[in-house]
Amino acid sequence: MEVHHKHHAPKKWSEYLTEFFMLFAAVTLGFFAENQREHYIERHREEEYMQSLLEDLVKDTLELRNATKYIDRQIAFIDTSIPLLRTPRLTTEDLKRLYIFNLSSLGNRGSELSTRTSAQLKNAGGMRLVKSHEIGNLITDYWQRHEFLQKYEDIVGDLKLKARDQSYRIFDQDYYVNLEEGAGPRGVKEDVKLLTNDRLTIIEYANRLSHVKNSMLNVQRKIYLQQHANATKLIERIREVYHLD
Repeated sequence: MEVHHKHHAPKKWSEYLTEFFMLFAAVTLGFFAENQREHYIERHREEEYMQSLLEDLVKDTLELRNATKYIDRQIAFIDTSIPLLRTPRLTTEDLKRLYIFNLSSLGNRGSELSTRTSAQLKNAGGMRLVKSHEIGNLITDYWQRHEFLQKYEDIVGDLKLKARDQSYRIFDQDYYVNLEEGAGPRGVKEDVKLLTNDRLTIIEYANRLSHVKNSMLNVQRKIYLQQHANATKLIERIREVYHLD
């Protein structure tokens, strides 16, 4: 018994072309859909980074203001101390003031700027998500100035350390009372004296204080103010570009 196989008519070229274009269209649409999805995810991550950076910058402006006020107080104490140190004969009240100013002139408070978002942007390759060239340049410039600021804080810290070493030859810690509570003339004993009356030692200390003051006033303070202005500008541009509060 013969079995007859059914023969299929060969496809026309138009059918092959139709199938090819349908397959091509499906692959292309899938590619564009995936591309759009990745684009949306990156846009969302970029906005999250900018929101986080915005919060950090707001904290930085407060920190920079406080750091500036701190060195302004130190500069004021040093300005008062130097003429007293250069005075040959000091009254008891002058000595008390010198002792109190000695406690307040050479403390070392660096600026602790936020690194939460900057660390993520640097280490996770997040900067490639920042599409605004202006914002990217402002961020990079802010980071570079922050590195310079930290280096100069170390320089000032070293100058303060050397001045403190010199102060140990002049001020006797035993004359302080209620040292933990801090300041005012009541924080110094009535019979207060200097460890030495050697003019060279005292003038050297005055010179070191002058060096510290000039470094803070003419360089460190200006860096703080400039970095505050940079942070403020970056905050404004991020809010404008990304429509953030």
